Amino acid sequence: MIKFVKATKVEPSLIKVSTPVRRDFYRTVPFAGEVLSRRSVRITALTPGRIVSIGVPDESRVKAGEVLFVLGGPEVQRRLVSLRTEIRILQRRVLLAEKALKLKRKSFSAHLIPYSEVLSAEEHLGRLKSELSARQNTLRLFESYLRIRAPIAGVFTRRRVSVGQWVEKGTVLAAIVDPERVWIRALVFPPPGFRLSGKPARILLPDRVLPARVTRVAPEETPAGGRIVFLEGPELSRYLAPGETVKGRIILAEHRKALALPRQAIIYDRNEKPWVFVKTPKGYVRRALRLGLVQGNWVEVLSGLKPHEKVVVQGAYELFYRDFPRTYHLPD
Repeated sequence: MIKFVKATKVEPSLIKVSTPVRRDFYRTVPFAGEVLSRRSVRITALTPGRIVSIGVPDESRVKAGEVLFVLGGPEVQRRLVSLRTEIRILQRRVLLAEKALKLKRKSFSAHLIPYSEVLSAEEHLGRLKSELSARQNTLRLFESYLRIRAPIAGVFTRRRVSVGQWVEKGTVLAAIVDPERVWIRALVFPPPGFRLSGKPARILLPDRVLPARVTRVAPEETPAGGRIVFLEGPELSRYLAPGETVKGRIILAEHRKALALPRQAIIYDRNEKPWVFVKTPKGYVRRALRLGLVQGNWVEVLSGLKPHEKVVVQGAYELFYRDFPRTYHLPD
């Protein structure tokens, strides 16, 4: 049988009632992460050499094709001299072979030599021209290797070498990152049973909140039991730069327009079961609830209460401790 507490037993000034409200509730998990460029290119040396100059300041924006490093040194100069000398020699040999072919053709026209000698002179000239073209291409390619350019537009960063340093072929010199395409690599410790892929997230900045979404989840846990996730969002590139650290929360569950009560309306008995006092024409009746998410000062009510019912939101424990025990014995 339901027992009631008479309203006259408690000072009216201590009691305040209100109907439940509708609020949005979210279950979230915090994360910490680093902003990374989705497009990053390593700059490597394509030939051995010494760094003779660096064309742009660290962390500066560069255009595609802009010269970043220039290689030189005695070894490079010897290679350049050798190639240029070979080209000059071949150019003279080609010139002589062209003159010889011209004489051969005249001699053949005068019926002084067979046509086979003309063919032989043409083949010789063709081989020399081919060799000259190959040497010229080698020189152009080698010279292009000495002027290392930015393959994409972006930010020149993570420089590993200095002027005067010798580098081997394949040495990583620096990187170019595209600041217009960023995402966040974050570490999160989700509760069991929740999927992270596709979940919305909020990046918490000092002056704003940026929306994002989990687009990739590492297949394995970290040694500490966390998960590495990657987050993307339409405004990340506008407000964040590669290398920054950020914090935020991933939204695991959303309950929109749920029935809600302030925390002070909820009372707990000796078994930690939640109750509220509902005002009726006969007095205040105790009602058991099933609660959901908690957000700030608000608690989600899953069952046990109707939207139109008036609930004691101030003075609930006064009713519970001062009047309720004197009215009837609480069940164990």
